[in-house]
Amino acid sequence: MKLIKTVKPLIALLFGTLVLSGCNAESYPPEVKTDLVSLCMEGILSGQTNVIDKDGKKPSAADFLKLCEFRYGEFIKEVPLADYLAQQTHLYESFQRAYRQKYVLEDVYNSLSPKDKETFAITSKVMLGLETEEVEQ
Repeated sequence: MKLIKTVKPLIALLFGTLVLSGCNAESYPPEVKTDLVSLCMEGILSGQTNVIDKDGKKPSAADFLKLCEFRYGEFIKEVPLADYLAQQTHLYESFQRAYRQKYVLEDVYNSLSPKDKETFAITSKVMLGLETEEVEQ
């Protein structure tokens, strides 16, 4: 009887932990965060993504980093890690096929699944600040 009283709370604790762990989305590893923030910074510093503050001036590099960190936070709310990693894998595989078969960049994008294209569009919109029309061009 004493053993049952000891085991019941342990089972409840394990079950509660299991349920709570299922509520949290898988967190992004630090190297993926670095890749996404770097993508954002490269877009800004290369001039492909135009960023100006409310006074019409170009912000400092520290402000750019804060912006990219904010964009990263918004991105992980919209895209599950599994979707992002799958899209990256499929994109890499498409580039491999395109290189071997002498395809053009448009063929690489067109060979992605609709889910991968959606993830690509969200990445472009959130991390680079591009609008949907710019992504499709």
